[in-house]
Amino acid sequence: MGIDTEAFLERFRTFGRTPSAATYLPLFEPDATLCDSGMAEPIRVPEIPGHIEAILRLVPDFQMVPERWRESAGTVFIEASNSATLAGERVRWDSVYCVDLRGDRVVRGRRYYDRRPLFARLDPNLPALSPEVVGDGTPHDVERGLRAALAAPAREVVSRAGDEALTFVEWRAAGTVGGERFEVGGVDRTGPDGSRAYFDTLVLATRLAEEAA
Repeated sequence: MGIDTEAFLERFRTFGRTPSAATYLPLFEPDATLCDSGMAEPIRVPEIPGHIEAILRLVPDFQMVPERWRESAGTVFIEASNSATLAGERVRWDSVYCVDLRGDRVVRGRRYYDRRPLFARLDPNLPALSPEVVGDGTPHDVERGLRAALAAPAREVVSRAGDEALTFVEWRAAGTVGGERFEVGGVDRTGPDGSRAYFDTLVLATRLAEEAA
């Protein structure tokens, strides 16, 4: 079966305008998995309604607008603008949704963004990565920083899509922290306004803080 990116994007836009379990769950095939930033393991369809409902309880006025996308070999990368009210202030952040489609529904979904700036509005004492690790947030700096932060580091490309105007590369980096295996995933986006690495700094910052304690 081929994929129908336009049909999926139309329903994805509907979810972004009117987010709820009722508009989110139909995006997925019955055998789909979903991995959101901060998750150690993907969740399956029976867990998805509870997951999105928990997010919407925290940010009930959440809105999401797909801004640009590329597709290759059944995988669609969607860079989106997100907004919600946190700690009494309207905030905006970007994310990359990476989905493998069957027809116009998701069989494997991933979302990449950094939770740390958002959660720090609720708890400013959350661990943070040092500037030596994140650099200026470009793919080159982030890759260099992860190699410095992880012992025995390795990095692999999972999927990619794009052209001369806009390119997405999904990756996973693995190594050890304190002798225990640690993995983190992300997406590098290169476009007309520069390049940026999307990944969750909070999960690594928390692990490094635990090791240092």
